Amino acid sequence: MTQLDIIRKTKSLFMKWKLHKLFSPLNGFLLNLYYMNHLSKWRASTTVKGYNDWYRKNWDYSQRYALYEAICKSENLDTQAIEYFEFGVCEGHSFKWWLQKNNNNASNFYGFDTFEGLPEKYGFFEKGTMAATIENLNIQDTRASFYKGVFQETLVPFLSNYQSNNKKLIHMDADIFSATIFSLSQLYRFLNNGDVIMFDEFAVPKHEFMAFKIFTESFYLKYEVIAATNNYLFLAIKIIK
Repeated sequence: MTQLDIIRKTKSLFMKWKLHKLFSPLNGFLLNLYYMNHLSKWRASTTVKGYNDWYRKNWDYSQRYALYEAICKSENLDTQAIEYFEFGVCEGHSFKWWLQKNNNNASNFYGFDTFEGLPEKYGFFEKGTMAATIENLNIQDTRASFYKGVFQETLVPFLSNYQSNNKKLIHMDADIFSATIFSLSQLYRFLNNGDVIMFDEFAVPKHEFMAFKIFTESFYLKYEVIAATNNYLFLAIKIIK
């Protein structure tokens, strides 16, 4: 019996004996450990070519704005026309920051959110938490538009008619794996050299990092890391094409 035969036999017996019942309680722990290991290895081997406050003893939410300022300066994102995409708008703090920072009238800002909270459970957060409404955002800037619903229903119709040569700034703040991997995979064909993608929960192994790893490896995406803060929870990469 060859090694390949043994592998095939083992898989068949695993299913025949329904060993999933034995190992299922360990699924979450083992998956998290697997991607935590890859995250740690990735961090140790990846250079950040810009702002990076590693290692921080304490998490500081406001550090995201230090990252925004850093990439805004290094990529000239305050004056040039940009296409800003935000997936997971919630109360709109980041969305408003970029609206105020960029003063180019030719820029466009697109906000995607269910506006009904998380579409599925996320760690300690139950489905429906982090809900907000478009009306409560109170955004009057005519450059901004919002798309209500899960991304699997709103992004495809939007992209079917989308065209722009402006530099793209994509803010992934959807938190959950399914929303992140879907959005990134749909946006891939629109990515150009120099476009920037920000991640708001990058250091969460089973969600944004897992989506990032699968996306970059599946599409053979080349990039460089241009900023990181809060021990890599917030991260920005620049596309190389």
